[in-house]
Amino acid sequence: MTQYERCECPKSSPWGAIQDKRELAPGIWSVSTAGHGGIKLSRERNAAVPKYMRAEAGWYEEDCQWSIAAMIHPIAFQRIIKIEGKPDRSEYDIAVETFRHWHPDQYEQFFGVKLEKGQSLIRDEKLFWIENRDKFVVNAAWGDWAHWVPKGKVGVVAKCQHVEKWFLVDHDRYQKRGRHGHVIDATIDTEIAKPERP
Repeated sequence: MTQYERCECPKSSPWGAIQDKRELAPGIWSVSTAGHGGIKLSRERNAAVPKYMRAEAGWYEEDCQWSIAAMIHPIAFQRIIKIEGKPDRSEYDIAVETFRHWHPDQYEQFFGVKLEKGQSLIRDEKLFWIENRDKFVVNAAWGDWAHWVPKGKVGVVAKCQHVEKWFLVDHDRYQKRGRHGHVIDATIDTEIAKPERP
């Protein structure tokens, strides 16, 4: 097992001056700034990250990239996270899930697996837009509280490439839309003229 040297935490980060810091393990710091934060790996720790997923400066932001640091150095991510109403999980378990959802190509290469549809949010989103590139997808909606939307309907504006159209969609049908949006079905959804005052 590799022994890593301790290192000082930098005073600034790609997100600004560091306000809070926590040493997770020798050579691994968790930092936060006024607006963001992430993980800083020492040069030695960062060299252990495979090149295909390495951040050259050793900074891994807190939303998604932190999971990369956790894959390579799980020892620093064993804290148990308790969320009311959900089973306890370690930071590492959460990191694996985050890595799969937001870095599917690297996940497949790292674990030697092939992800199926439905296993990665970011890949599913890309597939959604590929599969629906020639269809109208809703990008804004109004309930029947709007003066131009009849009761039981949802008024929407949808785009297909650079073309914009307006539709009325059945409320119950719209509530069943997928994670990435509602795809207009011209045989069911009713096209309307653009309202004067949406």
